[in-house]
Amino acid sequence: MPLNHTSQFAELTDDQFKLIGKIVVEWANIEFLQKQILSRLLFSAEFISRTYTDRISAVQIQEAIRESVDLHRHRYNSNIVSEDILTNIENVNKEVDNARIHRNKFAHFCWTRSTDEKIFGTNFSAGLPGSKKHRRSDTVITNKELEQLYKESYDLVEKINQIIEKLPELKEEDFINRNRTSR
Repeated sequence: MPLNHTSQFAELTDDQFKLIGKIVVEWANIEFLQKQILSRLLFSAEFISRTYTDRISAVQIQEAIRESVDLHRHRYNSNIVSEDILTNIENVNKEVDNARIHRNKFAHFCWTRSTDEKIFGTNFSAGLPGSKKHRRSDTVITNKELEQLYKESYDLVEKINQIIEKLPELKEEDFINRNRTSR
């Protein structure tokens, strides 16, 4: 039986559920915006790009972004996307790695309330005591830490949005209108 279903005292408080929900929502925003970055780096209209990126994991999107940054540096000599923006994308990609670690814990651990101010999570790992797998199999997080993780995730979404605004955008409408006028 899941931990938070064992008794009313084990169930997370509404505030704890709310904070975890905020973190997960921001992760969804991060994933969506990472796909936008990739779309723009690859000179693709966003909707068309999504038909492919929707099937790709967040880790693979990040790897594709890394490769696209390298492409812009080496093939285009940072002439289309400036070196500053490429460096910002790399830095944000590192922050996304960190955000994913937290998101994965919330998505894959079972959580219970330790106190009204602390939650305990475990993935019920089968790792042997002393092993790396065993050491990572549980954690305790305070509400203040949850609030901080939410703030970091929210701020990361804002950073990604700022980067996207600086990237060249290929709009689908431009192709449609151009095609209509050439007929």
